[in-house]
Amino acid sequence: MLTTNIEIRKNKKFTTAVVGCFLRLPLTSHNLAFSSLLARLQMNTSLAYPTIATQQQKLAQLYDLQFDVLPQLFGKEIILTYYANFVEPAEILDPDYTYDEIIETLSQIIKSPSYNQNLLAYAKRQLEEDYNELMEQPANYAIDRFFKLWYRDHPDYAENFMGPIQEIKDAGLDEMNNFVSSLRDVPMAVLGMARDNNQLTKLVNQYFRGAGIIKQFEVDDLTIPAENNPLEKTEEQDNAQAQLLMGFGFKQKITYQGQIAGLLLSQYLAGDQSSKLFNQIREELGAAYDVEANSFANNNLFLINAGLDPAKIEDAKRIVFNEMQRIADGEIDEALFKKSKKSLERNTKIGLDGQNWQLGQALRSVLFPEYTNFDRAAAIKRATSHQLVDFVKNLFFNESYILK
Repeated sequence: MLTTNIEIRKNKKFTTAVVGCFLRLPLTSHNLAFSSLLARLQMNTSLAYPTIATQQQKLAQLYDLQFDVLPQLFGKEIILTYYANFVEPAEILDPDYTYDEIIETLSQIIKSPSYNQNLLAYAKRQLEEDYNELMEQPANYAIDRFFKLWYRDHPDYAENFMGPIQEIKDAGLDEMNNFVSSLRDVPMAVLGMARDNNQLTKLVNQYFRGAGIIKQFEVDDLTIPAENNPLEKTEEQDNAQAQLLMGFGFKQKITYQGQIAGLLLSQYLAGDQSSKLFNQIREELGAAYDVEANSFANNNLFLINAGLDPAKIEDAKRIVFNEMQRIADGEIDEALFKKSKKSLERNTKIGLDGQNWQLGQALRSVLFPEYTNFDRAAAIKRATSHQLVDFVKNLFFNESYILK
C-alpha cells in the first residue's frame, strides 16, 4: 500500500475542525509571484464556482467556512497553503452539512482553479493595491529593502512579501497556465483535526489523489546559509521616524535547541518593557517608538529593528552592539533570562490551545526530519543562559539598513 502524506488527528476539544492542504515548491522569485497570484485567484473563484459571489455564497452556506490561501516561506521552500476552518457537523442539526460536502467543496476550489483574462487582471489589481498599501508604511518598505540587500547576491531569496510586483503585473494567461500545470506533481500534504478523523481521512484520500500526495514531503535541509558579506546602507525618505534594521548571521545551521535559544534571545532583548533593548533604547535613551528582535532560523538570521528618532540612530546602534557583546562575554541578567523563559513557556501553552498553532506544528512534523521527536516544551525548560551565550557567540554582524 502506498504511503500518503495525509494525517487527520482526533479533535478532542474544539467545536470547529481544521484542514490544511500544503504544496511544497522551491523558493524562486517567479514561484513566489505566481503563488501569490494563484492564491488570490483561488480566493476569488474556481471552476465549480466561477464568480466571486457564487464561491462566497457556497462558503457561507457551509456555515461560514473560513477559507484562506497564501504562500508561506520556509527557507529555500515555498509552502502554498490552503487553510479551512469549519464548524464540526455534529454541532449542527443539518443533514446536508456533512464532512463529505465540506471536503468535496474544498477539493473543487483547490484542485480546479478557474481564470480568464478579466479574472487574472482583477487579481493582479488586488495584489498591486495590497503591495502599494504595504509599501506606504515605512516599516514595511524598510523590511523589504533589508531583505533585498541581505540577499543581493541571491535575488530569488530576496522577496519578503508577495514576490516581484512587476512580474505579477506582467503575468499572462500562458504563464499562469504553465505554473498551474507545474503544481500537479509537486509534493503535497493534507493535515487536519476532526472529531471523526477516520471518516475525514477516508474522504481526503478519496478527493485528494495524484502524484504529489505520495511524494516525499519532508526535506533534508531547507536552510538558506548566511554569507559573511557586511553592508551598511542608509536611504532618505524625509520621514519623521527613522527605521533601523540590524541583521546578524548565524555561522551554521541552527539546531532545534538552538531555535529555542534564538527565541529566548528575542524575548530577552525586546520581549516586553523590561527587556534589555526596550529598556535601554526606549526608556533610557528616549529614542525608540518600538523595538523588536526576531530569529529567522530557516534564514540563519537574527534581526533587530526599531522605529527611532533619526538623531539617535548611532546611539541606538551602539547600544545594540554593546548588549550583544555583553551577552557573548557571559554577562547575563539571570532574573531577566528566567522571566524570558517563563514568557516563552506561557506563549507555548497558549499556542497549544489554538488549532492554527497545532496545525502549524503538524506541518513542521511532516516537513522537517526528526521534528516529531523534538519536545518544544521540554527544550524550553532545559534551556540555560549558557545556551544564550553560545547562540550569540555564533552570530556575526552582517547588515545595517537605515531608512530616514
